[in-house]
Parts: sequence; C-alpha cells; structure tokens
Amino acid sequence: MGDRIDDLIEEITVDAHGDHEQLGSFRQVFEDEARFPFRGRVVGVEVKVLSVDFDGNERRGLIALCRRADEFHTVSLVDVTPDGPLPLRTRQLFDAYRRWSGATPLSPIAQDQATPWVYPRFASVTVAMGSPLALEPMGDWDPTEEYWGEPDQPLEPLSEEVFAAGVRPCFEMEQVLPGVELDDWDTDPIVDAADLHRAGYHREAIRLLEGLLAIDARCIDAWGHLGLIAFDTKGPGAAAKLYETGVAVAERSLPEGFAGVLPWGMVDNRPFLRCLYGLALCAWRQRRWDDAEAMLTARVWLDPTGPWDALECLAPVRARTRWTRS
Repeated sequence: MGDRIDDLIEEITVDAHGDHEQLGSFRQVFEDEARFPFRGRVVGVEVKVLSVDFDGNERRGLIALCRRADEFHTVSLVDVTPDGPLPLRTRQLFDAYRRWSGATPLSPIAQDQATPWVYPRFASVTVAMGSPLALEPMGDWDPTEEYWGEPDQPLEPLSEEVFAAGVRPCFEMEQVLPGVELDDWDTDPIVDAADLHRAGYHREAIRLLEGLLAIDARCIDAWGHLGLIAFDTKGPGAAAKLYETGVAVAERSLPEGFAGVLPWGMVDNRPFLRCLYGLALCAWRQRRWDDAEAMLTARVWLDPTGPWDALECLAPVRARTRWTRS
C-alpha cells in the first residue's frame, strides 16, 4: 500500500511513458513548484542549489545547477543532500524523485529537521476575568496552500522553518465586544475609539475603551488600542503593560502546549495578534532584544503568511538596530 510520496510519484508520472518522459515530468514539476535557491551539500561540500534540469541523459537523470563561491557546477540531483529545512513541497518533490530513481532515502534526522514549535508564554500579569475565550477549530492549515511570494524568491529562514513544519491545526479565537449585539454591524466602539485617537481626542478614546473593559476585561481589542494610544503618547513602558494584559487574556485561552495557527485572515484573531506585535515593538524600543525576537518569532509562527510586519522587524532586531518610527 502506497504512501503520500508514492501518490506524488503517480501524480507526476501518470501521463509519461518511459524514463525519458518521466524525467521530463519531474523536471517540469520542480520548475513549477519547488523553491530555489536552497542550501545543500555534495560529498560534504556546501553549495547553493539554484535550479533542477534534465539534459536528456537518462542514466544521469535530473541534474542540479549549484553554485560554490563564484563557481557554477552541475551534478546529479541524487548526489545533493539538503542542508537545512526545505519548504514542504520542495521536500516532497525531492523525496519523490529519490524514491523513483532508486536512490536511498535521506536519513530520518534530515527529514525531521524542523523542531516542533510550541507557543511560549510572555505575559506575567494576572487578569480578573470570567471564562476563557473560546477557540473554534477551523480545520488544518496547510502551508502548501498558502501564498509565500514569487517562486523565484527564496524564503526567509524562519519562513522556511515554518513551511517545513508542515500541516498544523488552525483556530479562530473568540472576540468579545461588550455591549454590541452580534448582528449590529453599525455599532463598533473600537472603531469609534480609533477615530477619536486619530483626531487627537486621546482622553475621550481612553474613556470609551476603559468603559468596555469595565464590562468585560476579555475585550482584547480594547487593551490593544489602549496600548497603541499609550505607545504614541507616553512611550513603551506604559504601552507594554496594556499590550501585555491583552496578551495575558489570550494566553489564558490557549491550552498548554498550543502549537496551532491563528491566521490574520480570520478577523477575530486580530486583537491578540496586534497585542503580541505591539508588545514586541515595546521590547524592541526598550532594547530588550531577546524578548523582542522571541515575540516576533512567535507572531510569525502563529500567523505565517499574514501581514509581514513581524518578519520584516526580525532582521533589525537580530542586528541590534535601534527602533525608529517608519
């Protein structure tokens, strides 16, 4: 009985007859679906794999165009060993071709390079609240079905790691908006508070948001907008306390060992994601580099293909570059 790799081989070769046509089919699917470049090794030498091709030589099979320093070489693809995690689809194609060609499988250690990720908790504050927010299961999140940019653009290493981790469960977190009926689309005190803030009426916005929290402290969006106002008017110290409280509400609602995805595209996840991102910016501005990096990394794992702000912030944080308002 076949497995997923056998199914993929059948999918690639179903209309191809003989080795020559099947190698052509493999070359085409690598061109269409694999991501390049990626790091690899050939007899222990580190190279960068730029593309895969077929030159008509059936005995040699697919070839990999590799770069080492400023030199370019072509080698048989089965002689290339990935060096680091690969995007899931690239990995599947690599394994399928090795099996089809009769090459030995890559070692289990190499196939399991991605370390399972678990959400680390950041909030140390205690929030007086009732029941936790509900987490609604939304099926599986499959990285192969997401948009990761143009195929000729290499993924950032963290995105490669998230991609290689494969399918994970997806959830939408309950959003509480006190005093607003579910079908009352014309009333949104969060939007009203944001408008007041943008117009410079900070005190009025704060009173409106604090009024929501007096009714239900689980309104994460109110904590997030209070954090934004404080960030703009008082600085990161005051803002961090507010963002952290919003994060604490969400973390009370996440089970221990949570390893799922909370996509930005599911709008009720956005308050938590905003608070976590805001808390990371506060840490960055305060030059708490390790805290900022950990929070931004968690933000990417929770929402790998949502707004790219967190991913873009990681490079300057890792480089210990001071925060500046863009």
